[in-house]
Amino acid sequence: MAGTIDAQALATAEEGVLAAARTLVEGRVLSLSQHGNISARVPGAGAFVLTGGGTLDRLERHDLALLDLDGRGLRGSLTPTAREIIQMHAAIYRARTDVGAIIHTHSPHITAFAIAGKPIPPVYEAMIRFDVTEPVPVAAYGPRGSERSVRNILDVLGPRTKAVLLANHGVLVFDRDIESAVRLVFVLEEAAEFTLKADLLGGAQEIPQDLMGEALHRRDAFAQAAQPEEAGL
Repeated sequence: MAGTIDAQALATAEEGVLAAARTLVEGRVLSLSQHGNISARVPGAGAFVLTGGGTLDRLERHDLALLDLDGRGLRGSLTPTAREIIQMHAAIYRARTDVGAIIHTHSPHITAFAIAGKPIPPVYEAMIRFDVTEPVPVAAYGPRGSERSVRNILDVLGPRTKAVLLANHGVLVFDRDIESAVRLVFVLEEAAEFTLKADLLGGAQEIPQDLMGEALHRRDAFAQAAQPEEAGL
């Protein structure tokens, strides 16, 4: 059940969803149809904001709906297309309390992997820097938003998973906040494109496991260092 909903927290979540949609559309990371859906958890409320239609272009605040974590509507309306996928979002929020935002797209190169039923391997360094150090898993096909589909997503969802390919469909990307989830969509679309092109050159080369750890350590060390004397370098 949703608790008391702070008006400012709700407004922030709504604006985050709208800004995310604009960034994805303007970044041309979506399919030609602009199809997708986005949600954001409202902190402390046991609720989330969800886009109410099937496309992400020209979204306005009145296009958003508010639901509790069981998927029950609290405010706003959803098209039949959007109602189909409520549990695809709600189930992840229930399973992963660390997830603050979820994005579903049919980004072309990512979706090629989903249609082929092949995980995206972590061969692109940017994936590692976003803590995607294992192949992005594929959830077996189930009709869109169905109980089978949701169950298949949960079957491949681990405690650190940040994205799941939906077989024959598209991708779900999720992270601690909406900005991180948006950036990860771009990173995974780049990774999928580069991996497909690398296949034409004989195949992508894996990053050794020990060097993955070194790359993460280097990222964290530089983020935390904040050495004033090096600021101008």
